[in-house]
Amino acid sequence: MARIPALPVFRIAGRRVAVDVAHLAFATGIVGWCVWFGLDAWQSQADVENLIMIVPAAIAALAFYVAILVGCFRVVGREDDAVSQRAPLRAGMGAKIAGTMALLIAYVVTGPWIGFDVTSFGYILAMLLFLGERRWLVLLLVPTLFCVLAVYCFGTILGTPLPLLLVPDFGS
Repeated sequence: MARIPALPVFRIAGRRVAVDVAHLAFATGIVGWCVWFGLDAWQSQADVENLIMIVPAAIAALAFYVAILVGCFRVVGREDDAVSQRAPLRAGMGAKIAGTMALLIAYVVTGPWIGFDVTSFGYILAMLLFLGERRWLVLLLVPTLFCVLAVYCFGTILGTPLPLLLVPDFGS
């Protein structure tokens, strides 16, 4: 049986507290980038068209961070070290994580060349297949509806042109 690695335990305010340092550091890096991006966008052009999606996303990232921050600290008793144990990843999870990262990189790299609509459809379809979806109706409808809705929102509501190949630009 594999040994489960223990979380580091610190004394904080007279109590023993297990801290999920790796998770906390990762979440801090993500929220730090989100806040920096939001502030940078605000400083560069503080108008509604520029900030309509960036500021709410940065605020949502901060709210999620607070929830993650609270979950990273666990008070442990003198005899109760079970709370400070981290369960190992299930078999195959590393491959799923690497696969989703590879698909995201492919999406970002191919988007400007192929077009937002085709690349988004392909990315969502590939992710659904990779994560186990096999119903053909879901495999066709979810990417199609997302692409049409995203192109409509970017073109009409935000007035932002996208590199498109198949879906008509609703903003023009």
